[in-house]
Amino acid sequence: MRTFLATLFIAISGILILWISTDGGRAFTAEEARRLEIRETPRSVPDWQLQNQDAETFTFQDWHGHLIVVDFIYTSCPGVCLILSGNLKNLQKDLSAEGKSDKLRFLSITFDPEKDTPQRLKEHLSHFSADFKNWIAVRPTSSPQKEAILDFFKVVVIPDEYGGYTHSAGYHIINPDGKLVAIFGIEQMDELRAYLDQALEGKDNASKN
Repeated sequence: MRTFLATLFIAISGILILWISTDGGRAFTAEEARRLEIRETPRSVPDWQLQNQDAETFTFQDWHGHLIVVDFIYTSCPGVCLILSGNLKNLQKDLSAEGKSDKLRFLSITFDPEKDTPQRLKEHLSHFSADFKNWIAVRPTSSPQKEAILDFFKVVVIPDEYGGYTHSAGYHIINPDGKLVAIFGIEQMDELRAYLDQALEGKDNASKN
């Protein structure tokens, strides 16, 4: 009987710990917890001064009033970055054909600014047929600024043994008021597309928080 009670106590304790640590059972991974936190508590994006593919200064204030989709890449990435950019290419093509691109902007931020010169950023965008009016790539101008940006967006970047990086991948949504309001994984393209359609039509309250 004591063994049964002890086992039951451990099981209940484990369930309670899981419930608390996953925010009431809603977040079962760190990434899901990050997405949930942003949905519930949007935050204003600092107006960092970054350098774009034309070696010009870009700030988030430049795109105030637009819905912005942000991804994080490095141009020598052989894998997931290509998927990220390929998806943005398709989104840009589809939304442009539907006459929705004027209200939307795409921003690719490199976390390898030492290697990703403006020229390399431009070549990367050109490979994906980017319309530079609506889609640009930028790089941080200092190491402290890069770390501040990655920390704000909670993007994990770990150097690998091949000179590249293992990193988290997703699409970060900044609303027209300059707040980070949502994050979608690359496996959530249908959800992202539905969100953008609603936001661009003024039906998504999250885009206005």
